Amino acid sequence: MSFTNFVLLEGDITGDIYYNLLEVRGKSLPFLRVYMMVNETDETPALRGQRVVFYGRKAEEAEAHLQKGSRIFIKGHIQQRKNPDQHGWVFEVAVDDVTYIRNITWERGQRRKEQMRAARRDPSGSSLFASLLEEFKDQLPDNLP
Repeated sequence: MSFTNFVLLEGDITGDIYYNLLEVRGKSLPFLRVYMMVNETDETPALRGQRVVFYGRKAEEAEAHLQKGSRIFIKGHIQQRKNPDQHGWVFEVAVDDVTYIRNITWERGQRRKEQMRAARRDPSGSSLFASLLEEFKDQLPDNLP
């Protein structure tokens, strides 16, 4: 994550939650998209309809915890990608870390975590994204930390 592209947001989920599996290099990657409303402050106006996306293990956990009206605090970064259904570009916040604040379905979320551990999909806290990164590390530049 770049320190020049860093976003902190706290807000409420304002609409339906979209969860799906994306095919990335022949493997399924969990994907979750929500829209948030960020309240107005003295310095900034209210922000309605901020698109927020989760990937991998975070998407699976968030899908189990979140519902319309949930309040979350996220740390992430802005990403831009071409919209496949329409012309133009989509700007969204990709979540790096999430804190669940209120109106959360804790029981369902805990069951999902236990299912993930039992299926050994999350034995050490690693994610599918990390496993994909490991698989393609020979294609990465040598000067990465």
